[in-house]
Amino acid sequence: MILSVLTKRLKNISHRSIAQLQSVIRIFKPSTVLRWHRQLVRLKWTYNGNNKGGRPPIDKELENLIIRLAKENPSWGYGKIEGELLKLGFIARRTTIQNKLRKHNIQPASVRGGSVSWRHLMSNYKDQILATDFFTVETIALKTLYVLFFIELGTRRVHISGATPNPNQLWTTQQARNLHWEIDNAGPSFRFLIHDNDKKFSTMFDTVFFSVDFMVINTLYCAPNANSFM
Repeated sequence: MILSVLTKRLKNISHRSIAQLQSVIRIFKPSTVLRWHRQLVRLKWTYNGNNKGGRPPIDKELENLIIRLAKENPSWGYGKIEGELLKLGFIARRTTIQNKLRKHNIQPASVRGGSVSWRHLMSNYKDQILATDFFTVETIALKTLYVLFFIELGTRRVHISGATPNPNQLWTTQQARNLHWEIDNAGPSFRFLIHDNDKKFSTMFDTVFFSVDFMVINTLYCAPNANSFM
């Protein structure tokens, strides 16, 4: 950690590249120190705490019943299936139902059998769609920064809105206002915004886009493919 900080400081003060610093730093190559930092980042995100276990697996009979109900009733969502199971004397949480359907490659009710409207949206209105999400950056001291960004699906142009160690609803809403001013001056006409169900994308955040006639599209829970461009 100390070597990483010193290498970063020396690079900033000397205004030299990593290749140029190799003639100064003799004990370790700068690339070695930076590789150590990447390893520390991986350890931070892959560390496993004490595994306290989870729910016991459901029996095969109940799993088969869940699959049968979903296939015979394409319009039934997780909540509907949960309710029907209760009528039959079975108890299964929505997350359990979702996991079992996903295991058998059965899509949610809203897209089961393929979503024509979604395909139509992507093929005919791609140039009018923005998508948004966060990615993270690890500092030299392993502090996590959250970066909010938007992407124009038609051009793949990316807008970096800002970075913060503590994103919240107010901060995210302000970034939405800043983006609106930026794209409003740039000229392109956007009508749709896609984001997931992160609580940081609050009602205030959506209202910024509603005020300029956007349609906000929330992706399904635990469905990252619905925001695959992002």
